[in-house]
Amino acid sequence: MGSHIAFVNIPAIGHVYPTLAVVAELVRRGHRISYTTIDARAPIVEAHGAKALCYRSSRPSDSDPDIPRPKRSGFISQSLLNFVIEAEATLDQVGPAFRDDPPDLIVFDRMAFAGRVLAAELGIPAIQLWPMLVSNEHWSMGVALDAFDPEDPVLAEYVKRLDTLLARHGVSIEPEQFLANDQRRQIAFYPKAFQYEGHKFDDSYEFVGPCVRQRSATPGWEPSDSSPVLLITLGTIFNRNLDFYRACVTALADTPWHAVLVVGERTDPAELGPPPPNVEVHRFAPQLDILGHARLLLCHAGMGGTMEALRFGVPVLAAPQTLEQEANAVRIEELGLGARIDPTSLDAGALRAELDRVANDPAIATAVAHMRGRIAAAGGALRAADVVEVCLQS
Repeated sequence: MGSHIAFVNIPAIGHVYPTLAVVAELVRRGHRISYTTIDARAPIVEAHGAKALCYRSSRPSDSDPDIPRPKRSGFISQSLLNFVIEAEATLDQVGPAFRDDPPDLIVFDRMAFAGRVLAAELGIPAIQLWPMLVSNEHWSMGVALDAFDPEDPVLAEYVKRLDTLLARHGVSIEPEQFLANDQRRQIAFYPKAFQYEGHKFDDSYEFVGPCVRQRSATPGWEPSDSSPVLLITLGTIFNRNLDFYRACVTALADTPWHAVLVVGERTDPAELGPPPPNVEVHRFAPQLDILGHARLLLCHAGMGGTMEALRFGVPVLAAPQTLEQEANAVRIEELGLGARIDPTSLDAGALRAELDRVANDPAIATAVAHMRGRIAAAGGALRAADVVEVCLQS
């Protein structure tokens, strides 16, 4: 008989999608999955076999055109505060369901603070998921990128609200210990070779690589000719950047590239005007299908898209929008898997040249092939499900 496993997550697509193949594999093995999410994500969560426990999120919707790109300074403090507020909303709305039907194991996203609180409150073992680079005593984004201010007043507000939240749920964790990686396991959705200081991480960290959902038997996109394919996307959150999109369209006009530009829900493609014949502009597109044909991905350096590209052997030209993505972009460049550019100052000629350089550099191709092998060996969803089952038995 299977176990009851709770997946506690935030509703951001880049955090939900990496878990879906794991959920489907655990369901296939006979386990019952309860998954915290929002109404908009419920259909895809339930399509993978989980029961969706829906709540009203404090986060902006995918179609909100006014969500500002976060400033580099204060990014960490503001993110911590935002996710405490999200945890308050999550626990108020779905906490009773878990108290009435306690899971045997809680699997929670690093930013889904409600999962850690629930595990402590109910005395249930837990696994922490990392769809972003792991931070611990060996490496942290704030230190590495010199972007953490311990005197930021927003940080003090985060600590105050966290302390109140923990007290309300009878959890005796000091706020400064709340983010400690002391769960039974840590599962990261990328290979160990991509982690800064990866050789210093012990066996409690499972670097399983990207857990990619099955592609449809009927492709949602195929190239119309033999032109090299370029996918351009800024993801699903901080993706309203008309200047960036216009610079890309200008740079690609009259080039051999067949570009697929995906702008998301916050931007109307009509705002960019008529594209040249070799550029498709869409709000949505089947990313995996396109990457299966692509020569290059130009993106924000989100971990999910980066790993999907490398899984297909596609190099990445990174245009990071946030501090977290900046850390990924630096690592991409450091490992020779592509390059990074400043998305705020694009010159059409320079962008054209960089696209061609990254796509045709033999050293980059070799590094990408090596990382593709590391991804294949990492185990993906099957290994992640194995880790979950080991924790259920221990």
